[in-house]
Amino acid sequence: MVSLGASAVSAVDPWAVQSRIGLTDARLALASMLMPRPNLSVIDYRSGVMASGDTAGVGGSSHMAMRVKPASSGLAVTVEMGNAVINTPSMGAYMCALDAVKSLTLAAASSTTNRVDLVIARVYDDLNPAIASASGQRKFAIEVWQGDPATGTPSVPVPTPTEGWTPLAAVTVAKGATALTAADIRDLRGPGLTARGGLRALYGEDAKPTSPVFKEAGAYPGEQRWVQAPGFQHQAWYGAGSDASNSGWRGVFNCVRYYAAAPPGEQIWTSGFGAAREICRVNISDPGVPYFVYPTGRALLTLSTNSAADLRINVGSLNGPDVNWTRFHSYGASVDKVFVPNVSPMHYGPLTGAQTLVLSCGMRDSGSQYSGFGFRGNDINQNVLSALVFPSTVQPPAV
Repeated sequence: MVSLGASAVSAVDPWAVQSRIGLTDARLALASMLMPRPNLSVIDYRSGVMASGDTAGVGGSSHMAMRVKPASSGLAVTVEMGNAVINTPSMGAYMCALDAVKSLTLAAASSTTNRVDLVIARVYDDLNPAIASASGQRKFAIEVWQGDPATGTPSVPVPTPTEGWTPLAAVTVAKGATALTAADIRDLRGPGLTARGGLRALYGEDAKPTSPVFKEAGAYPGEQRWVQAPGFQHQAWYGAGSDASNSGWRGVFNCVRYYAAAPPGEQIWTSGFGAAREICRVNISDPGVPYFVYPTGRALLTLSTNSAADLRINVGSLNGPDVNWTRFHSYGASVDKVFVPNVSPMHYGPLTGAQTLVLSCGMRDSGSQYSGFGFRGNDINQNVLSALVFPSTVQPPAV
């Protein structure tokens, strides 16, 4: 008879248990859909702003909301609406929403020193010991923390407590300033957050290989990210193994291979000035997005004396646009010669929709009207066409 064996109960109640769900339980259970942090010691999630909207790069990163901008006048900033996640280790993550554009006024500038103020999104919860809020305080707020004055380069202030908030922007208040510009605001929102399994996007400073965000480990093998910078844009985390060749962040190789050989058959001879014949073809299915092809071909060909021919790859038909070709000749020969020419691979495109690539041979110079070339389909693996198909991604400008 089947019977229950050992059992261990989690200290966190599941989300749907009626009349049993506690506040911390609710955060932890609901946050199971959020992107975790690379931390195996506690249940931990990434803090930051959720990916949303697209500002086309105006005033900072274009993949997140809650952007901090200079106000129309004075020492003030505005914070756009949006969603944020604020994590408290072992106590769960708060999912917050800023319902409207908010304005924050900064303290007046000094006449002799500079400072940096920090704009943050913060949660107050007196029932969460990780935050240590005052009694009765339970809210989500946007705040400015004023930095210390400095005659040189000021440092960014660190709010207290250290948990319960996420940075949005560092604002430089230069001595004697009466207003702010976009250059005074440094975006600190970091990569836009996604749900578990989502593709995080690294923009601007975060996309540089020297940035802490770029160097941060993945949360689990298979986590993916999109790096908006030249190089390998689509990357996956292979794990934190000791073998550097098979661990860390790796570029995702994404291509489709097509292959075809000449149909079986005996010798086919083609002769005459300018004569041409198809050897084989590959039919590329419509991938739904623009793409490049990287084809190469080879053939075992017999060529008449004192002649020249081209082995070539074309788009659509043997008379279509050339991708690449190679010329071979038999000048000075007293008998027909056998050649195995190769067409070097070359990127070609971008293309859209279904396409056909054709490997063909064409006469370019003839010793007589009867001169020509021949090949046999029965020469297995000799007359072949291969093509790799890659997505046509437009590289962003170098940062």
